[in-house]
Amino acid sequence: MLSNNLPSSTTLFSVSYREYAKTHFRKEFEKKYKGVQWEATEKSIFEDLRRLRMPNNKTQYSMQVDELKHKDEYWLIKYDFRIAGTKESTKTSGNRLVAVINNRLNKLEILVIYAKTDLPKNMGETAYLSTLISGIYPDVSKLF
Repeated sequence: MLSNNLPSSTTLFSVSYREYAKTHFRKEFEKKYKGVQWEATEKSIFEDLRRLRMPNNKTQYSMQVDELKHKDEYWLIKYDFRIAGTKESTKTSGNRLVAVINNRLNKLEILVIYAKTDLPKNMGETAYLSTLISGIYPDVSKLF
C-alpha cells in the first residue's frame, strides 16, 4: 500500500522497461515462462500499472503495491504479480517488480523484475534492492 497516495488522474501512465531491466531481468522470466503464459502476464502487469492512479482503481490502496520511497513527484514502488495460468496468489507467488514513477510526466519505468527465490541467501530483500538500484540506476537513487 502506498503511504503517499498518487494524485488521482484520468491520464494513464506510460509504462516501459528500463533497458537493463528488459535485457536482464525480463529475459529470465521469458525463459522460465514461455510464450502465451508470459505474454498474458506481462500484458496484465502493464494494464494494472497504467491505471494505477485512475479515480476508481483500488490497486494503489491494496497490499499488491508497496511504496519503497517517495519524494516530490517521484515514487519508487514494489508491485506483486502472479504468472498467468497459475493458481498462486500475487503475494504468495513471490514474483515482484520495482518501478519508478514520475507523476508529473505520467511515466512509470520498470527497473527490476524478480522472483523472491532469486534473492541472495545472505541479504534481505530491502538491502538487495537498495544495493541493486543504486548500482545499476544511480540516476534513480539520486531522486530520493
